[in-house]
Amino acid sequence: MKNSGFKIRKEEYTTLADFMLPSFIRDLAIFTARFTKINAAFLAAFQAKLTIVKQLDSNFLITEDQKNATAALYQEADVLNNELNYLKENFIDANLTPTLISDIKNDIFNHNIEGAVLKIETLKQYIIAHQPALEAEGMAPDFPTKLAQHKTNLEQKNAAQKTFMDSGKTLTQANQQQYDELYAQIVQIANKGKILFKKTVIADEYSITKNLQKMRAAKPKPKQP
Repeated sequence: MKNSGFKIRKEEYTTLADFMLPSFIRDLAIFTARFTKINAAFLAAFQAKLTIVKQLDSNFLITEDQKNATAALYQEADVLNNELNYLKENFIDANLTPTLISDIKNDIFNHNIEGAVLKIETLKQYIIAHQPALEAEGMAPDFPTKLAQHKTNLEQKNAAQKTFMDSGKTLTQANQQQYDELYAQIVQIANKGKILFKKTVIADEYSITKNLQKMRAAKPKPKQP
């Protein structure tokens, strides 16, 4: 949604409504005198919708958790990818074909975690079959065990990421109408308020742009590291 060059984020809807609500309650009789449907029933519906959407804002917490889960997953994949670089050299020095390692690295690069996980077990068995030759080239004796642990970590973190993604999609689809309806109410109040109080200081209280400026100015800034 855009207004006067400001992009309004969905997670700002409830705060924007909260900023306008006290003025709207104070001025309700003035609204009703000129716009009969903007009355006590409209106010009650607006407050009820605001309460519902505040409860739905947990969607954005899920989004943040999803970002953290994704970061943890890709960090694990990066660690494995680095270890596979060393293993690939061990394979080459031991005159073993490193094709499977390259395939796993490609899956990691393309964020195809499921594909990488499926190939890791095959790689582990191949390493065990050629372990003496690989250890002679510098591979650690416990590498197969570490590889198995990487597989488990990737499976768990990939599952966690998928859970958050699925939850976010479900909530977004289910809640979109609620957000749209709240925003439509905000716009009605803002548009009519600006007309009713044109050329007065009160008009700013119904300006979406000016309220956004106040909201964002009041938001604490992150501390410098």
